[in-house]
Amino acid sequence: MERWNRADNTLLFAALCFVIAAGVKILNPESIFAEGFLFVSEAAMVGGIADWFAVTALFKKPLGFPFHTAILPNRRNEFVNASVEMVQKEFFSRRTIFKKINELNLIPKLLEYLEKNDTKKFLIGEILIVIKKYVSSVKKDVIARIAAKKIRREFSDIPTKNLIDEIGNWIKTNDKDREIFTAIIKKIRTEAEKPETRTKLQNILEEFAQEKTKSAGLFSLMMAGLAQMLDFVNFEEAAEIMHTQLLKFLDELAEDSPLQRQTINECRLKISEMTETKDFQNLAERLQIDFAAALPLEKFIENVLMNLEKQILSADFEKSSDTKNLGGVLVKILSDEYDNICKNLKNDGEIKRAVEKFIYELTARTALYAQPMVGSIAKNALEQMTEEQLNSMVYDKAEKDFIWIRMNGSIVGSIVGIIIFCFIKFIGG
Repeated sequence: MERWNRADNTLLFAALCFVIAAGVKILNPESIFAEGFLFVSEAAMVGGIADWFAVTALFKKPLGFPFHTAILPNRRNEFVNASVEMVQKEFFSRRTIFKKINELNLIPKLLEYLEKNDTKKFLIGEILIVIKKYVSSVKKDVIARIAAKKIRREFSDIPTKNLIDEIGNWIKTNDKDREIFTAIIKKIRTEAEKPETRTKLQNILEEFAQEKTKSAGLFSLMMAGLAQMLDFVNFEEAAEIMHTQLLKFLDELAEDSPLQRQTINECRLKISEMTETKDFQNLAERLQIDFAAALPLEKFIENVLMNLEKQILSADFEKSSDTKNLGGVLVKILSDEYDNICKNLKNDGEIKRAVEKFIYELTARTALYAQPMVGSIAKNALEQMTEEQLNSMVYDKAEKDFIWIRMNGSIVGSIVGIIIFCFIKFIGG
């Protein structure tokens, strides 16, 4: 409004024309042309001044005129409220919101966005951050104590008889007793074939012979001595024979043979009879309780949790092919599930409709909730503006139209002046 423009030029031109016309009229008072030129220029100047006054009165007081001027500053509150209402009801109305949302066609755009590798990397990365924060915040020692306590309680609460039966059935079903028996026999066979075993057998025979000789009579003692002198009794050879027979016996027990099957069946029978006794069951119950208490479950569980945490914290989208640790497996699972979601969203009509409905309702509700907020923001912004800023905002938006309104005042005034002058001359003539 403070800048010189074409409307000002037009008004100045009309004023100059009026001055010139007045001078011509004074010099030629009888001239019809001078009279008409003065009449028309006067009408153009008056029309321009009137429209300048009208436009200026919208924003301030032209020439200090106080009556019904500076309309916009004086009607500031009404203008602000009308603007807010227009924003809410016209630009941000329910119909406009729903129409724009329907035109968006969000599912294809959502799919296009989700299928980008950068989007996949970002979203999976955010999920991993949440998982890592949760895993890091977990108190592993507390969980280890709780889990160990529960395991001990569960193990201790198992009836001893049931536990014995379950172990026995498992051993028989999987033929573990045969494996155990064979392993024991082979271990004994390994020890028995050593030279020390033969020596021990010889020592046993010699000690046995000495014990028998001491308890025998004089005649028996003399006969034993005579037998040793004549080498009738050779303890070394006897120990060798016993050693050889012992190894053969153990070899037969270690193989699938009638002797082995008979021995195992006898062992099973004896063990079955032994497990039915009260003493054995009491012993087994004490062993069960002591075993549960002695297990280092807390340390074991805590170490497992720490190892799992370490693997999860090492999870990285770029290392999704590394499935040797839990972190790589987790990334691969998330990546596969992400791809499945995109695939289902693209191909499954029911899921697609459900997601589309959800997004539509979410967007619509968000926009509707934002409607009062937009009005409030607009109102606060307008109320904080000074009168100069408010005037400038309105004037700048329609400056060209305001200029033409003022120019039209001079143009229309001159045209009307010509018509009136001609009418007066026609009537008067």
